Amino acid sequence: MTSAASFTANQMDDVSDYLWNNSLDLAKETLHLEFLNKLKSYTMKAERYLKFTLQDMVYLDGVTAMLKEMSEKVTEPEDLKVFIEGRHSSYKKFRDSCLQSLFIKDLNSIEPMPAMQKYLDTYREVMKESDPVYFVVALLPCPRAWSWIAQNLQLPKHSVHYIRKSDSESGQSEKHYRPILNKYLNSTEKLQKANDIFRRQMQNEHDFFYTS
Repeated sequence: MTSAASFTANQMDDVSDYLWNNSLDLAKETLHLEFLNKLKSYTMKAERYLKFTLQDMVYLDGVTAMLKEMSEKVTEPEDLKVFIEGRHSSYKKFRDSCLQSLFIKDLNSIEPMPAMQKYLDTYREVMKESDPVYFVVALLPCPRAWSWIAQNLQLPKHSVHYIRKSDSESGQSEKHYRPILNKYLNSTEKLQKANDIFRRQMQNEHDFFYTS
């Protein structure tokens, strides 16, 4: 793991890659968890995957709500405001589409499992106690991890889970994060805090898969 103190000028060109490389060990651990091995071996029980899907919807709904709150709270700087508004719009569109496809009106009756509650609580802590740019940091592990896992998860095209894998593979959303993080995480202290938050969220991703 690279410390923030040893961060060079060249590495500063892409903060998101620095954060990701510092948590790659957790991504590799997640890739080899039993849940994902069950997907690869066609031994995943439908009830277990349904539970995972519903908890993922709880995550999506919770983060969408927090992004809405952040979009109303952050008025400057302009680029950060635009980023958060854009992420809220994207998350809301995806959440609404998922709810419609699953014929779910709302998620109020679904309780978050402990790992999911911890994940959402970390978001809330960052939202309430830190500068808004750190909420951007907290958001990034999810798309970055899912994209990497999808690229490295060896599922054949005839797998029932292949569509979800292929949807996650592109990593298109990551491009929105790079200019924000590169611009505002411009000191050793800020990088260290960002690294701590990113790694906590990567651990939360791992724990969600581990307990699903």
